[in-house]
Amino acid sequence: MKQKILVVISEVSRLIEPKNFLLPAILGKTITEHLIQRVVRIKPERIGLVCEKSYESGSERLRKLVRFIKRGDGTAIQILRATNQSRFEGSLVILSSDFFIMNSGFLLETVKAHQKSGNDLTLVAEKVDSVSERRSEDYFVYPGLAVVRIKDMSKWFLNLQFFKQSGQLDVVSLAKAAASNEKRIGFKWIEDKEKQDFIIINKLSDFSQAAAVLRKNKVSELEEKGVFFLSPEDVWIDLEAKIGPGTVIYPSVVVEGDTRIGRGCLIYANCHIINSQIGNGVRVFSSTVIEGCRIEDEAQVGPFSRLRPETRLRRGSRVGNFVEMKKTVFGEGSKALHLSYLGDTTVEEKVNVGAGTITCNYDGVKKNKTYIEKEAFIGSGTELVAPVKVGRGAYIAAGSTITEDVSPQALAIARARQVQKPGWAKKKKKVLAGKKRGR
Repeated sequence: MKQKILVVISEVSRLIEPKNFLLPAILGKTITEHLIQRVVRIKPERIGLVCEKSYESGSERLRKLVRFIKRGDGTAIQILRATNQSRFEGSLVILSSDFFIMNSGFLLETVKAHQKSGNDLTLVAEKVDSVSERRSEDYFVYPGLAVVRIKDMSKWFLNLQFFKQSGQLDVVSLAKAAASNEKRIGFKWIEDKEKQDFIIINKLSDFSQAAAVLRKNKVSELEEKGVFFLSPEDVWIDLEAKIGPGTVIYPSVVVEGDTRIGRGCLIYANCHIINSQIGNGVRVFSSTVIEGCRIEDEAQVGPFSRLRPETRLRRGSRVGNFVEMKKTVFGEGSKALHLSYLGDTTVEEKVNVGAGTITCNYDGVKKNKTYIEKEAFIGSGTELVAPVKVGRGAYIAAGSTITEDVSPQALAIARARQVQKPGWAKKKKKVLAGKKRGR
């Protein structure tokens, strides 16, 4: 009969030096969330997380599986009660977050080795050369992982505090308690090939190493699904991101958060995509930033574009050089190819937005909306002072400042009449030259 597994993870309050360094998320998750994700794969009955404060972790399935335990309430009996496992019998895996597991298979093999041995306590250790002249071999016990056999509530450890105040696993106290109660203590001996399956995080470089391995694993996973990376070592893809087969990712691309990229896309160098949905056959040219947006099939963006949250590009639309959009719906087949800003704007199908167009959406108090209907032509250098509406098929003359609605099929011209003074420049230069001689 397969033995049950219960896992308790302690979140170490300060993983690395310097003391004031704030650990960022890596690939969209904290170290603890990554650890939980790996622990889930060994199919435990429950996961208890000892931490300073509760936080929502990952998917709904994970939230149902994890039970939060307040730091200081970490005795064995308190942990069993908090995880609703007061009558649990099987293998209790005790893990602190500074023992960062890269491969969940390693954790499962450790549990299997413990169960097969019949140990009451199994620690993870490595054989090393001894510094003593009396013996040639010694061993080093890793501090972050232990497995305990629970049977008949194992009274010897019920009041034992597993973790130090920092959250690190107290292997010494655990071993002493087992020895004093004449319990069987054994080791899971680490082989050289298994050292790549976990990282002990004590300093910043350890954290960086963990991030590098996670990134490499994510890229490899996507390559197996048909994503082509021109330079796999030069991209950063969050674990939650999904990319369709046939998509080509150029160097120095960053994809963060809950991003979905479809099939057959081209994502060129230096692009940064965050929490966005990108359809099939989309081209994102170099140095473009996309955050919180939706881009439909066969659209084109960039280079040097910035799409801010709640922007949606409809199928086949084109957004070009140095164009910024925010809270804008940009219609199917529409174009804005040069030096423009569209904010709080709805653009319908087949609209041409000329270079230097600006929607003046903020009046100093609130944001106002601009609406441009189908097939309208917005001339270069136009300022659309919201709230304003441009009718279907209307033309806006270049250099206009539009403050009133434009009716369908109309031509709107809103600029001062040009005045020309013949010979003015020549006369002006003579005056300036005379002043210079008089100095």
